[in-house]
Amino acid sequence: MTIPDDKEVILIACGGPSSSGKTTVSKALKYLIPDSVLIHLDDFYFHDSEIPIDSKTGLQNWDCPEALDFDRFVKCLYDIKYNHILPKIDSLEPDANLKLSKLEERIFQKMINQSSDKFSNKIIVMVDGFMLFHNPEIFNLFDIKLFFHANYETLKQRRESRSGYQTLDSVWVDPPHYFDNIVWPAYEQSHKYLFEQNDIGNPLKQDVIEKYNIVDINNDNGTRLFTLIELALNSILRNI
Repeated sequence: MTIPDDKEVILIACGGPSSSGKTTVSKALKYLIPDSVLIHLDDFYFHDSEIPIDSKTGLQNWDCPEALDFDRFVKCLYDIKYNHILPKIDSLEPDANLKLSKLEERIFQKMINQSSDKFSNKIIVMVDGFMLFHNPEIFNLFDIKLFFHANYETLKQRRESRSGYQTLDSVWVDPPHYFDNIVWPAYEQSHKYLFEQNDIGNPLKQDVIEKYNIVDINNDNGTRLFTLIELALNSILRNI
């Protein structure tokens, strides 16, 4: 699909660790914002047989950069942003099931309608992924950067409550202790530079937030979906 030349592409990163809420919020935004596009980094995984093996555990490591076809992913983003071409992607992600009340949905639709002039000459392309902030070549492509995160206990509980993940070839189910042995260390390695004292249990560094214009969205247990979408949508409306 070709994006009209008179449309400005706004590329939005919906990034953060596994189970931080980024996919749920990005799907909601896709539903709410007219003519918007949503791309999932998970659709760029290699085939199951190509996923790297972790040397310490002997398990497949689905949470490292080498598990993903970043050459194809970066080309996709470049084509969208600079060539106005939307590649066809057969997504493994299920369609959105909007978890909002009718009243909440009307509130967001009103916010968007009141800012309809901001969207008139733009196409909003959201990118959902757990590995969007580790590489400057990728990071700098985004016009708006939403970073979702939560504490260790929250992420662990959410991840371990999931039944599995659809891959290109099968369904992946986390083995016991996978979060502690693979997921959390990989998140720490790729994102610690964002946090005070390089500790992902700490708040984000204020100078990093300001330097890269990152929107800090904390999604610990108890945070309402309405609040997360409101934070994300307000950030988009302020920056387009």
